[in-house]
Amino acid sequence: MTIRVGLIGCGLMARAHLPGYEAARDQSEIVMCCDNHLKLAEDTAAKLGGTAAVTSEWQAVIDNPQVDAVDVCAPHFLHAPIVLAAAKAGKHVLLEKPMAMNLGEARQMVSAMEAAGKVFMVAQNQRYLPEHKPIKKLLDDGAIGRVVAARIDGNQFLSRGYPEGHWLFSKKLAGGGVIRTTAIHKIDLMRSFLGDVRRVTALYSTSGLNPGMDSEDIAAFAMEFENGAIGEAFFTFAAYQNPIPTASHELVILYGTKGMISNINGWHMHSTGVDGYTEGMQLMGLPNANYAESFVHEVGHFLECVATGQTPITSGHDNIKTIAIIDALYRSYETGKTTLVEHP
Repeated sequence: MTIRVGLIGCGLMARAHLPGYEAARDQSEIVMCCDNHLKLAEDTAAKLGGTAAVTSEWQAVIDNPQVDAVDVCAPHFLHAPIVLAAAKAGKHVLLEKPMAMNLGEARQMVSAMEAAGKVFMVAQNQRYLPEHKPIKKLLDDGAIGRVVAARIDGNQFLSRGYPEGHWLFSKKLAGGGVIRTTAIHKIDLMRSFLGDVRRVTALYSTSGLNPGMDSEDIAAFAMEFENGAIGEAFFTFAAYQNPIPTASHELVILYGTKGMISNINGWHMHSTGVDGYTEGMQLMGLPNANYAESFVHEVGHFLECVATGQTPITSGHDNIKTIAIIDALYRSYETGKTTLVEHP
C-alpha cells in the first residue's frame, strides 16, 4: 500500500519532514506540493524528483482524489480551516504544532476528524526524539522515585531566523508568541513524562528586540501537575546567545524522591536505587536531541497509523490537553490569577 501525501506548506517545517518520507519510500509518495509562494512548492517538488503536482491553493490538494493524506505545515491561522476541509474530504492528517489557535478550534478539529474516521496526528516531534522513550520508561519504572518537580527552559532570537513582517510575529496569525510557538514543545513533553496539568500561573512581556512583534517573546510560568509535581518554565525569543549547554539549547531537569535526571552537557541521572547511578550525576549514554531523526520517527509513525488504523501517540484527541494548557497560560496572564486548565 502506497500512501499518497499532499504537502501543504513547503517552508522550514516541511523541509524537516521530507527525510521521513524519503525513509519510507516503500510506504508513501508525495504527490502534491502546495505553498502560497509557488516557487517554494516548485523547489520542493524538484527535490522530490519533479513528479509531484504543484499548486499555490491548499484547497486544490484537499480536492484531489489522488491524495490520501495531507501533511499540514501551513501558518497557524490556517490549521483549522485546512483540517476541517480535510475531514470533510476524508483525508488523513499530519498537522504541525501548535495544533490550533485556541481550544475551541482544537475541539472542533478533533470532532470533525473523529466523525470522518481518519487518522489525525499532531507533529509534536519531541515525543519522537530517541532519548525521550527510555527516559519515560525510567520515570514510569520509578528510577528516580516520584517526580516532585521539573524545570524547562528555551532560548531563541526570532528575528535572526525570520524577516520582519513574517506571520510568526503577528498574534492574529500565529495565535500568540513564544508560548504557543515554542514552549508548547516542552509543555507537551512534560505531559508525556508527568501527566496532565491542573493549574498554571504565567507572566510574559514583549522585549522590542523582534521588530513588529505584537505578542510575547519572553515568558515565565509555573505549572501544577495533577500528580502534585510543580513545573517551572522560562522561554524567550529575545536571547542574544543560547546559554544552556545542551544540544537543543533547551533545558530539562526532573527532580524525584530518589534522584534526578537532567540534559545538561548530555543526559545524566542520579538515582539512589539504580546501580551505576548512586554516586552523583552519571552520563546515561543516550542520544542528545537528534532533531532530524525525530522527524523521521514522527513521519514513520504517522504512516504506520494510516496503514494500520492505530491511534497516534500524539493524536489530535491527546493534544487537546496540550492546547488547553496553552490557553490557560494566556488566561492566567490576562486575569493576573492562577488558572485551572480546562480539560475535555
